[in-house]
Amino acid sequence: MDALFDSDEVFIAKPRPDLPPPVERAGLREKFELTPWQVADACGITEETFLAWEKGTSAPLGEEAATYGYLLAVLQAHLTGEPTQWPVPALLPDWAAVGRLRHELTAAMTGEEPCRRCHEPTAQRVGGRPQHLGTRCPAPGVPRPRASVAASTAPRQLVPAVSLPAPRAAQPASPPRHLHYPAARGRRYGDGPLAVLASDTTSLLAHLADGRVRPCPARDLPGLLEWTLRAPLGAAPIRAEGLPSGPLLVLTSTALDRLGLPAEAPDQAHRHPHSDHILLRQLRSIGWQSDDHGMGPWMRLHPTTGDPACESIHLAITTWGALHQDAWQLPDDLSPTQLAAAIGQYANLVRTPTGTPGTCGHRLMSDLRPPEHRHTVTRALVARGVPSALTTRADPAPCEAPPGHQLAGEDTLADSDIDWWRPPTPEEASRPHVVCLAVNLHHFADSNNIRVSDAPAQHVFHPAFDPKTPGSWLVDLSENHPHPLLPPAFASNGLAWHTTPALTYATLRGIRPQPVRAWLRGEKSNPYFDPWYKRVRLARLAVLQSLGLTPDLDTPDLLTALGDMPRADRVQRALLNALDATAQDAFTILDQPPAQPDQALLSSWPTPDDPTWRPDLRAAVTANARANVHRKLSRTARDGNIPLAVADGHLLYATHTPDLTEITEAPNCEFRIGLSPGQIRPVAVRPMDWYQAQCTDNTNAARTLKNSCASW
Repeated sequence: MDALFDSDEVFIAKPRPDLPPPVERAGLREKFELTPWQVADACGITEETFLAWEKGTSAPLGEEAATYGYLLAVLQAHLTGEPTQWPVPALLPDWAAVGRLRHELTAAMTGEEPCRRCHEPTAQRVGGRPQHLGTRCPAPGVPRPRASVAASTAPRQLVPAVSLPAPRAAQPASPPRHLHYPAARGRRYGDGPLAVLASDTTSLLAHLADGRVRPCPARDLPGLLEWTLRAPLGAAPIRAEGLPSGPLLVLTSTALDRLGLPAEAPDQAHRHPHSDHILLRQLRSIGWQSDDHGMGPWMRLHPTTGDPACESIHLAITTWGALHQDAWQLPDDLSPTQLAAAIGQYANLVRTPTGTPGTCGHRLMSDLRPPEHRHTVTRALVARGVPSALTTRADPAPCEAPPGHQLAGEDTLADSDIDWWRPPTPEEASRPHVVCLAVNLHHFADSNNIRVSDAPAQHVFHPAFDPKTPGSWLVDLSENHPHPLLPPAFASNGLAWHTTPALTYATLRGIRPQPVRAWLRGEKSNPYFDPWYKRVRLARLAVLQSLGLTPDLDTPDLLTALGDMPRADRVQRALLNALDATAQDAFTILDQPPAQPDQALLSSWPTPDDPTWRPDLRAAVTANARANVHRKLSRTARDGNIPLAVADGHLLYATHTPDLTEITEAPNCEFRIGLSPGQIRPVAVRPMDWYQAQCTDNTNAARTLKNSCASW
């Protein structure tokens, strides 16, 4: 199909209202070696919809049907050699998608309109709507080529269609090689969840998580996937009601060389799942593709006609940035056996890695509260699911929508972390030291108590506040008697939008909230994060124990052990940091903007098709963390220990000694030195002169230490 638009002959077809039967349509497509995803892209529909058309389970309708009919007519016109009139521009297929993005054909239009993806002007149309063909939306800041004056002033003419090469004869053509994913019931997992692929001088070897080594005869990516599906790799569901986890293949630099794959990550244009990158071309040769996120350090591959949720193989390519250069921060000089053992330990404690730690943490939420899932092609029930799962894709309320979302309003949620500092009092300035302490996983701490509902938000006027109802409230939380030396309890002054945890804390401070309006999810709610919290907490304690840190250590021994952490096992320290990122960064993905190549440049984007995309939950977690930190600051202040600066969960105090216990052993101190989420650990000690210099520079010193000091 590389020569799809290269012929000099012209065949112009006219769309027909009467489409051939589904079997003939499928045969016509196969004669020209077009894959379902190519035709679906060309018609502006999903692959599932197109497959239903070809199977006859649904009938093509509307403009997409006319576009599909025209595309079929073009194919038929090549066979018959009977050109007809060019159609109206609205019916043009996306020829770039059919041609694998190598040859773009621009439809002549009477004028330009903003592209529905990037909002830059375009004269091209896909499915009747203005859109750059294929995936060639201009990058931000890149000037578009100006059309010539002659082209803009010339009278409109029929645009010649491009012809198709003759279909291959059936006799000499070898049947396409398709790699089928085994049925879920027949899968075995005896070799564990993953394999690290590395090559020695003679062959490719697969290093398993338990230390075993298997020979791998693959010489290219299709051969590697075929070997993987024959091997007992993968992981059973974390819960019986959920989906199994597909195998993870970690490709080292030597494995890429053995498989003939590039050592460097592709540029942004080639990361698109429909690009002509060598890796994707190899996948198409066996009827496979990447998911909508395309190519990168972490990839999910699945059969084109399969279900990505339960029929996937995951790749982590180390030289492209996975595991060593991202939030995992695993040492880059580990042997394949050591690397497999480290990732296997995480997989055993948490789940099989399929992305950054934050991505794994976010997916673990669904693993532990899995929704019902039916195979996208066969519609067979694959996972029973549990009643407490998030199953409904719901638009956020205007105040909850993050910047860039189509529903985002001018008034947004005020809940945010504390970012505050003040100059020292004269008495504090006389103290020689400033100690910095950090709250362990301050967003993660107590998140298991947050109530979550799967219901859509309902707009309500003058509601009575109910701490058991999740939602966002327009209310004035101004304090009557705020402490002059403490940070404000709430991130607003006057009427503002706040989530339920913020109002709950207000009631504890004696404020009686009187909301003006609210967006409420009043249906049955549950502590959605609770099983996720417990699993991540236990995983973290297991890694801490491997580092010699146990909850039964008394304070002096614990402080000594924490001081020795820089000299502890580097792999276990990296895993501890990965677990912290699993807990903390998972919340940021709750409202992450689209990352797919098709949507990355959108200035206004819709709600992702994912029930776990919940910006209201991230705001609730943030409000809950702020309330917990502020409550402990207020009670600790009763002993005269008042913070100098706060940045998220990092706190600075003026002290007479460089010892953290000067604060923690005071009678009213709410902070406890320990390892659990919500407890504190020492970070750094600085002289008072240093802090005063930070104040002179108008800098939050707590933020400076948070960004510059190592986590452990």
